[in-house]
Amino acid sequence: MANYSWMQRLMIVPPIVLGAIVLFIAPSMKAEPPKTEQAGATKVVRVIKMKPLAIQPSVIGYGYTQPAQEWQAQAEVEGRVIWVSDNFKNGAFVAKGEPLLRLDDSAYQLAITKLNAELDVSKLKYQTLGVSYSIAAQDYKLQQEEYQRSERLAKTGHLSQTEKDKAKRDLLSKQQLLQNLKNEQAITLAEQQVLNAELDIARRDLSHTEVRAPYDIRITATNIDVEEYVNKGQALLQSDAMDSVEVLAQYSIGKMRPLRRASQSQNFDNSLHNDLEATVTLSAGDKQIHWQGIVDRSGGIIDAQTQSQTLIVRIPEPYRQAQPGKKPPLIRDTFVKVTLKSSQLDNQMIVPINAIHSGNIYVVKDNQLAIQPVEVDFTQGQIAVLKSGVHEGDMVVVSQLQPAVEGMKLKPQPDKAMVQWISQQAKGDE
Repeated sequence: MANYSWMQRLMIVPPIVLGAIVLFIAPSMKAEPPKTEQAGATKVVRVIKMKPLAIQPSVIGYGYTQPAQEWQAQAEVEGRVIWVSDNFKNGAFVAKGEPLLRLDDSAYQLAITKLNAELDVSKLKYQTLGVSYSIAAQDYKLQQEEYQRSERLAKTGHLSQTEKDKAKRDLLSKQQLLQNLKNEQAITLAEQQVLNAELDIARRDLSHTEVRAPYDIRITATNIDVEEYVNKGQALLQSDAMDSVEVLAQYSIGKMRPLRRASQSQNFDNSLHNDLEATVTLSAGDKQIHWQGIVDRSGGIIDAQTQSQTLIVRIPEPYRQAQPGKKPPLIRDTFVKVTLKSSQLDNQMIVPINAIHSGNIYVVKDNQLAIQPVEVDFTQGQIAVLKSGVHEGDMVVVSQLQPAVEGMKLKPQPDKAMVQWISQQAKGDE
């Protein structure tokens, strides 16, 4: 057994004392746990009080403009171009009836002169045949009387059978001559009808040597020039009518349902969409330019890829509505937005789309959160029209709750700006 001195034995005392001190003060050095927020804390939320509103269903489509009518002039006769108008150039405006170009008409003038001469000869021939027919008719009548006398004389024995037969042959000869003249007259009249028809054709061809605008147009392309020879059927120019333009705008089939629901039209014909209000909008930089349009008809087919239908909106007098520096004319291939509106639907419950959460809305009841399922009738822009799930007077939460626990305490604050915004959206104001 080892022997320790008294000094070595005293060295064990300080560690024991230090350990006792640590054990004594350790509880007082223990950190407090963080205080958790009380589950019953009240959260401030923005709400709107539900009341029935009137909404004007609308839908937006896009498309390109095109003239309601195009005119591609083709040569109806052949000939050399001897004159073109100063307006015979791309982009020029041409009034209805204004001459655009002329072809050399000398060949057609000569054809008319020739036909007139042939017609005069035919008329003279007909007159000559008429005189000959009159003489032949008198000769035939005399021969008939002569034959009748020969028959009487033959019966009394004063005329031989040979002489009687000769009288009959003379009568038949006169009758044949009369019939030939009559036939020649009929043939001559038929020839005159043919000549008159040819004359009408020649005059029509002559009129086609001058090309005039059939209505007010704007030339988009010219294909010939002076001294060029054109063949029948050759394209001379292309142009657009100026009285109206059309927009072939495409709309999703589902988006059209609210408009048809509000429509009063029951006819399934060209007037099906006439009760819709159409506004055509052109974005020019930061400026929006508007035209009032008319829904003319449906395109008649559904796009296989996008499942959208085409409605054709017509804008009358696009050039007369133009204002230099303010409102340009609508010309071909302008990309525009077309907004369609129908008559309004009354007594509709409307909320912002972002107030709907996976088919539910949040409602404040007795200052607590209630989660109610809703059925959406249709959406329009950033608002939704509800078919069921809310009632007048319900306080719908429009704030974002994270997390949303049913029964949590809420302090509702009316959002007047949101109510005003919903009202504007329901009216279709942009």
